[in-house]
Amino acid sequence: MTPSRCEEFRTRLWRWRRSPLRRTSDVVEAWLLLAAWTLGVLGGAAAGTVAAAAADRGFEEDRSARRQVVAVLLGRVREAAPTHADVGDNAGATVRWTTPDGRPRTGRAAVPAHTPEGTRVPVWITSRGDLVPRPPDRSDALLRSSLIGAGAAMAVGGTVWGSARAVRALLDRRRMRQWALEWERADPRWGGRTA
Repeated sequence: MTPSRCEEFRTRLWRWRRSPLRRTSDVVEAWLLLAAWTLGVLGGAAAGTVAAAAADRGFEEDRSARRQVVAVLLGRVREAAPTHADVGDNAGATVRWTTPDGRPRTGRAAVPAHTPEGTRVPVWITSRGDLVPRPPDRSDALLRSSLIGAGAAMAVGGTVWGSARAVRALLDRRRMRQWALEWERADPRWGGRTA
């Protein structure tokens, strides 16, 4: 470390050194900042890991609960607004498929636009035979669970750090009141007048 960096580092640690100018609130603030950094980093990392693992388990259960079957398109697909499941060149169309217990069902699914009637298209169903959107593949699920974990980590870290900032603001307000009282006591001794 350069000499100026060492001096800067030592200056930042003034709350931890003994000094006649150090107040109790300075020591409280030092411990508060240390606890906030520790809880923010470790708590955020733990919350992110737990949230990512839970999301990954949820995506895996979702993938295993759905299965792909072949459905028959009941009408020609025209240009239409995309369904909630897909965007781009897909459009909503009526299809017929067979449930796992052998019953035929019909419903709306996202299929490529301009597909002719009678075309066999893949659709996803639940174990009861209900039509559902295609589940995210493994890489997409991993990305989503990572983003959920990162969001949880930032939320926990931000909450801890925001709470520490609020407590620090209260400590600053208390110090300002103490300084005002001490100044009122000291001012008459120097020839000043208090209002």
